[in-house]
Amino acid sequence: MSLFSDCIVDNLRVGWIGLGAMGGEMARNLQVYRTAAGLSPISVYNRTVSKCDKLATLGAQVYASASDVASVSDVVFLSLFNGEAVKSVVTEILNSSSCTQPLLIADLTTVHPDSTQWVLDELDRRRRESLLLRPVEFSQTPVWGAPPAAKAAKLVFVSSGASRSVLESLAVPAFARTAIDCSDDPVRAAKFKILGNFMIASIVETLGEAMAVAEETGIGRELYLEFVKEMFPVPPAVGYAAKMTEDGGEASKTQVGFTVLGGMKDVGYAIDLAKSVGMRLPIAELALEHLQWVNDKGDPNWDWSSLAFALRKKQ
Repeated sequence: MSLFSDCIVDNLRVGWIGLGAMGGEMARNLQVYRTAAGLSPISVYNRTVSKCDKLATLGAQVYASASDVASVSDVVFLSLFNGEAVKSVVTEILNSSSCTQPLLIADLTTVHPDSTQWVLDELDRRRRESLLLRPVEFSQTPVWGAPPAAKAAKLVFVSSGASRSVLESLAVPAFARTAIDCSDDPVRAAKFKILGNFMIASIVETLGEAMAVAEETGIGRELYLEFVKEMFPVPPAVGYAAKMTEDGGEASKTQVGFTVLGGMKDVGYAIDLAKSVGMRLPIAELALEHLQWVNDKGDPNWDWSSLAFALRKKQ
């Protein structure tokens, strides 16, 4: 049962933890939206304090720790790098709460389903042992979209958990264009996000292969990009094809939206998800091999579309 079923969404105090390439844009949009609507400012925390500066100028309240943000919030969004970071922040919040009001933690991070299950199990354990200092509810709420989509508030928001309707109201249209209801099961939402990211990785891998052959056969990457624009005019296909083409493909090194390291993490999650049901994702395995090549011979901080370099140079 939801802890927030009877709440007035506009009255909720909102916190934000994690201001990376995606989190920073989402938090900015949320703060701007709430200011325009005459709502309370968001409370923010980031390990690199300087990343809070722009939000502070927009009226956000900056705090010294994740637990400090949670103590003044009814809802806290997490936008972190991986499951280990999520576990660490959730543990800090659960250990250090000075508030007795209910708290809804919404995790935007792309994590392995095991990490989501760990949080749910930890909450259940603390409830059974009467160790929760305040009522806490957890939702897995990943998003789809690259940083430009985050900046434009055009993300697709995935909601889960008992209070998913509350979270949808907070996210859309503040920092997402739409929401997909993934039921009350947060683990299902984690799996859903991974399989969606596999589809995007498959697009990147297919484009990399096609661009490499186009270059070697004399068709050229520029001409192939025109085909993609006309036949597959969707942001992932056109955007990644352009990075593989512009500046001789060097744009994959400089126009970084999602890194090689991040791609390896998410593709690895997809491979694990398939293995858990006795299946394989051969395209994901290829993409991981090519991302590993770039990680070893290029730079793990390039955009993951740079896997095209593996296909062009790994002869």
